[in-house]
Amino acid sequence: MNPSPPPFEMAFRQYLAIFSGTPKNFSEDFEPLFEQLYLNQLYLEDDNGPLSRKKVKDHHAQVLALGWKAELIHFRRVGLNQFDVKFRFVTNEGEQDIIHKHITTIDRKIAKVQNIDGSLTLLVKAQGKATYYNMSKLLVPV
Repeated sequence: MNPSPPPFEMAFRQYLAIFSGTPKNFSEDFEPLFEQLYLNQLYLEDDNGPLSRKKVKDHHAQVLALGWKAELIHFRRVGLNQFDVKFRFVTNEGEQDIIHKHITTIDRKIAKVQNIDGSLTLLVKAQGKATYYNMSKLLVPV
């Protein structure tokens, strides 16, 4: 008997699954999945200033509309509320972008994201904690 995945893992997998390679609108069908995955207090900042949670959602909507496909490579729990997540996006042209993140959660929602690949260009602040991650890999995230 396999134990069921923890609630954050289920939410993450469900959200990633909406990026199936078919262009879609970010509608009320997907909104609850976003809300279930991201903290309301999530704060992001890039070189041009604050990046709101709404901008993160808008970016996800754009990627979803383009019909990019997300493929999970691995999802590993590495601490009480910490996860090592690796996935790839495949564009309609077949280009791939592999994304490897260390995610810290608070109340089973994403609070902190760190790149494992070393390209650190975006500051993420959530509940007084800060880290960096790559703007081009906005799905986790954040």
